[in-house]
Amino acid sequence: MFVFNRIPTLTGLALVLGLASCATPQQRCIAGASADVRTLQSQIETAEANIARGYALHRQSIPITNTRVCYDAKKRPYTCHRTAYRQIETPVTIDIGNEKAKLASLKAKLGQAQRKAAAGIRACRQTYPE
Repeated sequence: MFVFNRIPTLTGLALVLGLASCATPQQRCIAGASADVRTLQSQIETAEANIARGYALHRQSIPITNTRVCYDAKKRPYTCHRTAYRQIETPVTIDIGNEKAKLASLKAKLGQAQRKAAAGIRACRQTYPE
């Protein structure tokens, strides 16, 4: 049973490594140079959505255990448990003023990160010409 629980994890790891190997060195370099910009853009989108809604969303995974009948190698039945996870979202009260201040700060950081990323991308293109 342990081996079967690890298969999706190992498959996922293999898939990620396989996809990473498909990118050229320049593409990997550019992705690394622009990572901060993508993170800030995501945070800005979240803050804007929170302000528009008037509240934030807290996301969490809730484990759900199911009991079922499994069979061993000799086809004998036994009770086994399988845990799955369900995502739930809960509204969370926010201070709109603080959220607007955070948004302004993120936007200021974004401009700085974009300039840094542009320099990094130029360096990637020089280091790894295609």
